[in-house]
Amino acid sequence: MKNWKTTYAAILIAETMAIGGFSLSMPVIPWFLEEDIGVRDPQTLKIWVGAVQSLPAVMLAVFAPIWGHLADVFSRRMMLLRAMFGGAVIVSLMYFVQSPWQLLLLRSVQGCFTGTIAAATVLTAGIAPASQVAFALGLLQTGVAVGNSVGPLIGGLISDFLGHRIAFLSTGFVLAVAGFIILRGVEDDVHHTPPEPGKKFRFLPDVKPILRSPVLITLMTASFTLQASNTIASPMLPLFLKELALQNPGGGVPQYLGSAAGLVLGIGAVSTALAAVLVGKYSSRFGYWKTLIVCLFAGAFFTIPQAFVSSMAQLAVFRAVASFFIGGASPVLNAIIAVSADKEHQGSVYGFNSSVSSAGGALGPMIGSAVSMLNYRAVFLAAAASLGMAGYGTLHRKRRIKPIIRHLV
Repeated sequence: MKNWKTTYAAILIAETMAIGGFSLSMPVIPWFLEEDIGVRDPQTLKIWVGAVQSLPAVMLAVFAPIWGHLADVFSRRMMLLRAMFGGAVIVSLMYFVQSPWQLLLLRSVQGCFTGTIAAATVLTAGIAPASQVAFALGLLQTGVAVGNSVGPLIGGLISDFLGHRIAFLSTGFVLAVAGFIILRGVEDDVHHTPPEPGKKFRFLPDVKPILRSPVLITLMTASFTLQASNTIASPMLPLFLKELALQNPGGGVPQYLGSAAGLVLGIGAVSTALAAVLVGKYSSRFGYWKTLIVCLFAGAFFTIPQAFVSSMAQLAVFRAVASFFIGGASPVLNAIIAVSADKEHQGSVYGFNSSVSSAGGALGPMIGSAVSMLNYRAVFLAAAASLGMAGYGTLHRKRRIKPIIRHLV
């Protein structure tokens, strides 16, 4: 068996590449629908953007607990390989799409078979020593943020110079390379719990232990609301940037709008990466729960000004600050789950958390699509309200379960 740090390095590199690959093509979907497929009506375009972003999250919410349970029963490594190689094939097929319905179908299938973050998280939690799990998960979140920062920048350049369709093929290639890194660099894990002889195999996980845990219920409620707030504004951001450019003096759409959008998204992701490193390392000193609550409230506070910006530069600054606090919440939340769940059932717990998070990710674009019918700026206020609700709800629940979490306060 390889040293856990060597195995973890392979997971970290591959997951960073995978997220970078996904974010190569996802931000160009609104323009792909408008310019390549021909959805020209603004209201119809908003509906399709919301649907294409929401339905995959719905499918991921349905399948994540199943994949998490199978990871515990069979192999956590195999689940990560399934997510990466499956994503490589499915996203590459989007190159051939000719209608919104075809794109929606492939995005839905993508939601069924991908979910690399949850798979990498449970694999990391299984190999890392208890004393290192918070830092390892925080660093993994940093890798996710780095991928999210680099991907849109490269994807914007590919979109501007080679076309939107090439971005999908680029995603498929990067995911395939990431899958081969896991295949060669990570040994089959031994933390699974195969079914007992003669005992009927359960395809679905047992969620009763999760539902009986007030700590896990609190965390997953926060996870749901956090992910919803993240996805309220993000799908509409490219269209808002286009509107912002048209409103500026000089009035035309920038020649390289894809690159500009990638830069704005990338800056926010870089800030998220920085937060994940710092929070993952120092949150134990300040207190996991206190850190989580502060991050949620501060993220809400700095999301509000994004509704009132007059330039891309202003938006980039406020997104960077808000993303720092929002990005700091995720590794703390995952760390608390890691120390609160039984090691033998971490796959099921993280799978269920991924399902709850994906449900929030499905609701967010729907809210954003509906709110954007008023105007694009309102989506930022809706996102801030969601973060504020997450902060208040977590604070309220923390007070009620304080005796249970005294060692984490």
